Amino acid sequence: MSPHSREEAPPHRTPRWIVLGWVAVLTVVAWHHIPQAQANHTHTGSNQLHIATIHGNNGTSTSPGDQDEQYCVQSRTASIDGTRMANFIEETLAKLSTIWDGTASWRVDLWRTSKFCADYDSATRATIEYEYHIKDDWYEVSLCGGYYSCVVFDNGVYDGYHTHYKWGYSYLQTEHVSGYDTRARKFINHETGHILGLKDPDYNGHCMNSVMHNDLYSSMGCTDPVWYPTASDKSSVTRIADRTNTW
Repeated sequence: MSPHSREEAPPHRTPRWIVLGWVAVLTVVAWHHIPQAQANHTHTGSNQLHIATIHGNNGTSTSPGDQDEQYCVQSRTASIDGTRMANFIEETLAKLSTIWDGTASWRVDLWRTSKFCADYDSATRATIEYEYHIKDDWYEVSLCGGYYSCVVFDNGVYDGYHTHYKWGYSYLQTEHVSGYDTRARKFINHETGHILGLKDPDYNGHCMNSVMHNDLYSSMGCTDPVWYPTASDKSSVTRIADRTNTW
């Protein structure tokens, strides 16, 4: 995707950002497993859409380091209780049997902050790598439009290998997550996969056993109902963390 202006950026960030995003589609219909296929599942090349901290880990068992991934949650609608949603997102990412937390030998090390995103001063909030925002629609975020959940990246950083991003934002539609159910986990895990560098299907029939290529993309021929990160997803994230994601 091409860089574009970010007038919808949260106010705690600086205004001169490079912004990139990746959109997750809405439709969920079919419920059949499909055979696994080889797929170009990650971003490659000189510009890669993933959070910069994915390549390292320097925290402890009780506190995050600056190479770990802190995230905050912010409800921006009266129909979603912020605390309940924050607990649900944390459970989805870090407390179930199949989760993102711990992937790539703990280079994916997800730490929920103690407050909502808007409760931090600008300096503290700038140290939080990832934010989940929930709202009834995201017309003001050009990549989301009115019908989609999406991810937006800010502040590109070149590390000697490629450009990746200091901050990421997951904009979740209320309708996608308000059930606090398997469908909601599907959207949360899918958008988190984008933050970690994974792609949607590139073309019709480009499907595999993946939370990124599941039946959210039924219009492209993908029918797998998987809602959690699969072995293929985790292997792909590990390749990104290792900087070996050449396919």
